[in-house]
Amino acid sequence: MTNPEAKSPTADARTGRREANVAARRQRILESARKLLKEAGPEGLSMRKLARQAGLSVTTLYNLLGSREQILQALIRDSVGRLEEPAPDARRTRDPLRRASRAMEGILQYVIDNGDLLRPLIAADFRTGSWSRLVEQDEGAHFRSSKEAVRAAITAALEGGQLRNVVGLKFLEIQLHVAWELALDLWAFGVLDDEAFRLRSLSGFYVTLLAFAEPQVRPRIEKELRRLERRHSAVGARRKRVE
Repeated sequence: MTNPEAKSPTADARTGRREANVAARRQRILESARKLLKEAGPEGLSMRKLARQAGLSVTTLYNLLGSREQILQALIRDSVGRLEEPAPDARRTRDPLRRASRAMEGILQYVIDNGDLLRPLIAADFRTGSWSRLVEQDEGAHFRSSKEAVRAAITAALEGGQLRNVVGLKFLEIQLHVAWELALDLWAFGVLDDEAFRLRSLSGFYVTLLAFAEPQVRPRIEKELRRLERRHSAVGARRKRVE
């Protein structure tokens, strides 16, 4: 006896084609939104312009992805999904502080390398906070693995007597990330260029390490800070010549 609820192969094929068509149009909307953000910034992303860029009606945009805010959130999720490459292995050196530094430099380089993707998203969603919320929920494998590498290295530095264990690991980890996360917004809006973003982020990272460093490792960290200071000065002098 034939099951009335069973779908025929033809019905399954039609359903599959329909779902594929919907997915393709959604992706077309996201790619068009990404292009508009890159070319015209946040103010260039309106539903009317987006519909024209995607070759769809405004009504179709609402039906497939929702409002401008919902489209922006979908774009952020899609972009986060693209940042799924794992971080380079920072465990090749036995020294915990050097491992932590390499992991932090890996985070900054990855942000810079993906500037075309990240800058317009952060700038566009600065007021709503959706970028921050989504990154906290699912920041992609690269950011996640990099932060885990920093955490593991700092844990080893605390256990090995390189850092003083005067606060909880979570609090210390937050302080190590504060500088680059604050500089990220300035970088996204073009206030900081790539080099200034890198220098400001690393300076904050090493200042935090210095605050918790045991005497035997302080000279190493101070040396890094002096190197960054010289780099800051060189970049500043170069900008003055250009101006």
